[in-house]
Amino acid sequence: MMIIDGTYVSCPKCGWEPDETCRWMCDECRTKWNTFETNATCPGCGKVFIDTQCLRSRSGCGQMSLNADWYVPIEDASPKEKEKFTWFWQKKSDLPVTQTDKEWIENGLQLLADMFGDEYLRSLPTIIPDKRYFNRQFNGTEADAEFIFKRVAGLMNIDPWEIKLMFYSEQPVAYSPGIVETPSDNLKGNWKGSAGQYIDKGLGQKEIWLKLETLNDTLGVIATLSHELAHYKLLAEHRMETNNEYLTDLTVIAFGFGIFMSNSYFKFSQWQSHSRHGWQMQKKGYLPEQMIAYAMAWLAHCRNEDVSWKHYLNSTVRKYFERSYKYIDENRDSRN
Repeated sequence: MMIIDGTYVSCPKCGWEPDETCRWMCDECRTKWNTFETNATCPGCGKVFIDTQCLRSRSGCGQMSLNADWYVPIEDASPKEKEKFTWFWQKKSDLPVTQTDKEWIENGLQLLADMFGDEYLRSLPTIIPDKRYFNRQFNGTEADAEFIFKRVAGLMNIDPWEIKLMFYSEQPVAYSPGIVETPSDNLKGNWKGSAGQYIDKGLGQKEIWLKLETLNDTLGVIATLSHELAHYKLLAEHRMETNNEYLTDLTVIAFGFGIFMSNSYFKFSQWQSHSRHGWQMQKKGYLPEQMIAYAMAWLAHCRNEDVSWKHYLNSTVRKYFERSYKYIDENRDSRN
């Protein structure tokens, strides 16, 4: 059963009910996804479908119906269906994180509120991957990365001129005019496999290095740069004396970039040489998806946000988010 915005999803021809595991395939780009999670919009190419086919492979009738006709208001359900909904809504929500993780997240967010100001953090929106925030046609170029860097820095209240954006590669690459590429083997620290690094060279010199091979992954570049800039917020602005990767991840979420972080799986680690130090980024992540989702739900609840942006989350994180948000809402009176 799928419950979406006060409606349940059911085939108007035969009454078959899809669930979150069902998949449809786009006839344009071949992307497979659950069409009801995106209101019949393909996440691969953006095509909007007017009709939806009932899945015969999942015991449905196989017929086509208008997508809008699949959504049935709960109040219009039959008495038997309403009994099912009553049981569904009265079921107590369970947390997708442990009690220890829950307390760490809430304490960490309170620490960030103390650092940056509670009113300021509450005012920050969740950044979504659309033209409202990133109004540009991306082609995977260095110029695109420069645009993203300046945009993310502005959203995080950082003057981008205080940090130099640099590029490196582990492979031979074609040069763009005015761009100097440095092979990673010639750089200090263990860079192999990293997607980006933040470097404090001392004397006010800050650099963020971005791997050229990652530039075609726009969402990944946004995730990388938001994390590197979170290091700047905590360390260069003297809010912390030592690096803490978990708190850096939490800062990324607090500043609104949780969607990009949750949809990109990265690992961040620290290195240090004789004269420089920095952090590198690799696939996998420090905070697991459950903790990212709970932190996003906690912030969204505190900010009274319209959480319609949750459809941008991948299906796994979205489930964790919905469970977390429901739990927080049910326990808001007892929350510390």
